[in-house]
Amino acid sequence: MKFQYQEMSAASVDGMRLYATPDKNYYPSITTILGKTQPPEKVAALEGWINAIGHEEAQRQTEAAATNGTGVHLLIERYLKKEELIQGDEFSERMLQGFNSLKLKLNKITEVWGQEVPLFSNLLRVAGRCDCIGVYKGKPCIIDFKTSKRLKNKDEIDDYYLQLTAYSIMHNEMFGTDIVDGVILMTSGEGFPQEFCVNLLEYVDPLVKRVDQFYKQLEATL
Repeated sequence: MKFQYQEMSAASVDGMRLYATPDKNYYPSITTILGKTQPPEKVAALEGWINAIGHEEAQRQTEAAATNGTGVHLLIERYLKKEELIQGDEFSERMLQGFNSLKLKLNKITEVWGQEVPLFSNLLRVAGRCDCIGVYKGKPCIIDFKTSKRLKNKDEIDDYYLQLTAYSIMHNEMFGTDIVDGVILMTSGEGFPQEFCVNLLEYVDPLVKRVDQFYKQLEATL
């Protein structure tokens, strides 16, 4: 392994995912921070969707999407580790279809430095677990795998870019790397592969603003 990644424990506290760092700090996950600092228009859109289909159906669809995402992630993880994909587990046709759609993209990952890597930043006071870190198309990259019911465009996934940017800052701070590129590999709709490559330096300032917003909101509740 190129880097020695140290495991971190995590727990849910008051609706937040908190990680315990090796030096006994407790930092919220980047997904928690982004989730609690959503722009008002996104919050309104989510509430509108829930009201339109009902809370029970919204919950059912959310859980189904999470289950599908977990299955696709597991298949990708085994594939990159060159393990046997089916090990007695049951994967739905949708999971297999999503995974198969990304195979050609996954083959462009020529080095895998780590998968499901726990990271943190004392500078940002944030932590998280990154899907994959390695070399994609010849560049060191933060790599994230996503599933979606429909095709997405670049303007719809800003928070994904902020998530990757946070991981890059964490990794660079912890290991002295200089990772500035990110890639999102997404299986969308009925198994259509999408690839989004991004210069993460463009998202540092927006990320810092969201982190600052989170801590100001948190302090206001204490």
